[in-house]
Amino acid sequence: MTMKHPLTRLLRLRSLLEDVSRVELEARLQELAQIERALTRSQDFTRAMRRQSFFGIAQSQSADWLEAEAVGEWVASEEKIFEKASQSKTAEVNAAKAAYLERRKERHQVGSVIEARAAADAIERGRREQRELDDWFNQQGRSGHGAGIKSA
Repeated sequence: MTMKHPLTRLLRLRSLLEDVSRVELEARLQELAQIERALTRSQDFTRAMRRQSFFGIAQSQSADWLEAEAVGEWVASEEKIFEKASQSKTAEVNAAKAAYLERRKERHQVGSVIEARAAADAIERGRREQRELDDWFNQQGRSGHGAGIKSA
């Protein structure tokens, strides 16, 4: 019994840590999704600026072409920032996922120890009950056997 309560508390603690890790992982995944959406919008905008630039060249409109090129360059540098942020956030997601999986494994291990301990306790309880029953029958047999000899 002395081991049951600390293990139960440990299991509860491991469950809470697993929940915290899961929430952290979900937050990192949401942040990564936001960065990827921003990167996609930036890439779409870059393509639009290239089309406008090519249109300006085709129409011999140097002002439109120059503006589209300048904005395109600015957006391209922004894309690089988003790509670096995405890579960094992906690393954070992987670390959070590893932490979550480790905590999950730890919780399962504690649960397995508790189950094994409960099974061992049940076996021991069964053995003790069987010994008590055997002892009782032995006592009944002796007193019954002794009573049978006296009456014979």
